[in-house]
Amino acid sequence: MNEATIVALATAPGRSALGIVRASGPLCRQLALRLLGCEPLQPRRASTRLLAQNGRAVDRVVATFWEAPDTPTGEDLLEITAHGSPEILRDILQAAIDAGARPAAPGEFTRRAFINGRLDLPQARAVADLIAARGAAARTAALTRLEGGLSRALEDVRAPILDLLARIEVRLDHPEEDLPALPEGEASAAMERCASVLERLLSGYERGRARREGARIGLFGLPNAGKSSLFNALLGRARAITASAPGTTRDVLEEQAELGGHAVTLVDTAGLREDASDPAEREGVARAERALESCAVAVLVLDAARAPDADAARARETVAAAAARAGARLVVALNKIDLLGGTSGPQTEAGVPCSALTGDGLSALEAAIAAAAGASPRDEGESLLDDASQRDALAGALEELRAARSEIAARPGTWEDRAADRLRRALAHLSQAAGENPSEAVLDQIFSRFCIGK
Repeated sequence: MNEATIVALATAPGRSALGIVRASGPLCRQLALRLLGCEPLQPRRASTRLLAQNGRAVDRVVATFWEAPDTPTGEDLLEITAHGSPEILRDILQAAIDAGARPAAPGEFTRRAFINGRLDLPQARAVADLIAARGAAARTAALTRLEGGLSRALEDVRAPILDLLARIEVRLDHPEEDLPALPEGEASAAMERCASVLERLLSGYERGRARREGARIGLFGLPNAGKSSLFNALLGRARAITASAPGTTRDVLEEQAELGGHAVTLVDTAGLREDASDPAEREGVARAERALESCAVAVLVLDAARAPDADAARARETVAAAAARAGARLVVALNKIDLLGGTSGPQTEAGVPCSALTGDGLSALEAAIAAAAGASPRDEGESLLDDASQRDALAGALEELRAARSEIAARPGTWEDRAADRLRRALAHLSQAAGENPSEAVLDQIFSRFCIGK
């Protein structure tokens, strides 16, 4: 257990209704006594007290004390809820420091939870992911990891490998014993089952990363197709200037949004046209074409009320070709169906009927964009693996498992020695993915991403 008692603001800086100051460590009882000037607090029971600093009243607060080891950090923990004035919270922090606590480093509360066995390293990583998550799906994925989903999946692989390795090594260590040989088919099948779990985790990594970071979704098409209106409608607010005259948008606009529960970055672009005469408009068209290269999904916005013509055909061809070169998915939005006097219908080969003006069909368009961005169908693996170092470790474990199976095929009857070595290496990779015995440098790198107070 750490000897130092740490203290930090556990709520966001700024003025608010309430603010929380959190302390963790062996001095929490003394802090409560000195700051609140009362008998020791009863564990797990909130108490209203007048908090003072050097004999001067600071605020009437609600204080709660938790006794180690059954606390989030594994140490004595004190939380003081005060009115959310920055001045009041600053005075409370200073009073705690004057009483013997020290300011917490970024992520130090979670780091202590890891050191004291309250969280494993994948769960500790998930704390930062949950705080930073954009979109409902990313929050759900981070919460799944925080609840131990990845740790359980890794154990589901490690346990059968350990069992298999033990059965192999007992024969290798005691050749004088007349022990029955391990059936090669049984060993190969066990390795294949473990490899399948790893493959599922790894296959979901890219989708999970895109969901966490937010796919870039670009709106492209001819001038006056309603791209900016659709951009505003998907955002739910008027971010881009719209007008009936074509060519209103001259630059590339980017905004974070949530579509179908998934975090995305929406990109509005200038209308694509070959006959742009104004230098600013020509630059806007060039920027729109460059923006296509960085988008995971290109949404071609067409005016459903406009008769198909050569310009529309060229725009479709341009966007489709650029999307193909960039490896992006293409979604066609048939905008302005309100001008046709009808309502939206199901998605067709031509595109998704919708209206930025009335909102008709926008839910279907959001679903189509989310599907194109790889948000569905859902895969358990994409909720569990999101860290590049963990991905590399699991890829190494998978490679060793495949090599161990190859030994069975290549050396019938004499495969056990070399396969055992491969299985040991696979277990080492799994331990690395699980964050076992990490160096101080690794811990510093992980917890430096956290905010102070978490």
